[in-house]
Amino acid sequence: MGKLLTIIVVAGILSAFYFYVPVPKDLENPWIFRLTNCLKRIIHSIMYYEAKYSDVSSGVFANRLQFPMPENNNNSLTVTTTEFDGVRVILFQPNLPTTKDQLLPAIVYFHGGGFVLGNPDVMFGVTQRMCVELQVVVASVDYRLAPKYKFPTAFEDSLKATKWFLNNAKKYRVDARKVAIAGDSAGGLLSAAVSQFIKDDLNVPNLLFQALIYPTAQQIDVNLPSTQQYHAIFGNRGIVCKHDMAMFIGLYAFGEFRQDYYDAFMTGTLTSREFRETSELMQYIDHDVILKSGVRSRHYVKPTSQTDNSKLWHDLKDVLLDVRMSPLLRKDMTGLPPAWIATCEYDPIRDDGILYAHRLKNDGVRVSLKNYEKGFHGVWMSDLDFVVYEEMMTDFIVFAKKYVNPK
Repeated sequence: MGKLLTIIVVAGILSAFYFYVPVPKDLENPWIFRLTNCLKRIIHSIMYYEAKYSDVSSGVFANRLQFPMPENNNNSLTVTTTEFDGVRVILFQPNLPTTKDQLLPAIVYFHGGGFVLGNPDVMFGVTQRMCVELQVVVASVDYRLAPKYKFPTAFEDSLKATKWFLNNAKKYRVDARKVAIAGDSAGGLLSAAVSQFIKDDLNVPNLLFQALIYPTAQQIDVNLPSTQQYHAIFGNRGIVCKHDMAMFIGLYAFGEFRQDYYDAFMTGTLTSREFRETSELMQYIDHDVILKSGVRSRHYVKPTSQTDNSKLWHDLKDVLLDVRMSPLLRKDMTGLPPAWIATCEYDPIRDDGILYAHRLKNDGVRVSLKNYEKGFHGVWMSDLDFVVYEEMMTDFIVFAKKYVNPK
């Protein structure tokens, strides 16, 4: 009886620890939010201790989490699994009575998951809906995950698959001049970076548009107003907290858990004083842009750290400043495809999307930016039954139709 009571007490404490999370009053469906948060916190905790105390060169358990691809019960489209130049892809093709010579628009999609979690199967409902409502071909890319495949593997897989699709578009009854790109979270970063490299490649057509759903866009300033706000509200209990960001980006950047990087990330001291004071790149991460943008910046305190982390920065900078890791730091955004950018109020990386939209606009790129005040990082999931997801998807469909079905 004593052992049973101990087990019950311990189980209760652990359940309360993982289930409890502060929930702002304007977040809908608080219990679904708590359950979603609980599941992700458990997965993230296991992954943290595994990465920190074991050899993860062959991957972490989270890489091996398999979510079976849902059955396609919609007769209006065909779903197949194929490969684009060796990269696994789930292909959604609308069953339209088209003529042999009629070509369709398409969207290449990259899932989120911090470069460590997820696959196209998880986003099946999202990509299926894009295919049905827009009547376009959707190619959902299964890029390889960290830490087994560190930076820049996810980017290279994504770029390779996109280029191959553009060069072989007619094989799938697709017009290569009408291929767009989209992604959420880490997939948003990949979409932005791939858009830049496609634009620079004169051997393939430029993309039709880029849709970035709460993207991360830079890895050197972790003290933005949104990060401070999120930490003040959720601490280390939110769905994607500062602790998770340090772990995910570190595993992707270096292929292992680095305590020095993790500690510097958590204290906001990744860069050297010289870089902060003299680099022209710092102009692209201007906090005043956020403070004047109209979004809430509660609990904001202007960073004043004088820490000079020169030795660590010398070791990190080549990776963190690479535009494949930080597309916000590209110097010239001119000529990039039009952008639809969605950010969420309860998201530590909200401001990355706002800063990226600002850079694009300043260089003459057409941008549609909206911050969803009741949204949170991870809400872009068709199975969670959140009104804000429906609002985001509806806005995306309206935007995309202007390009895939212009009148």
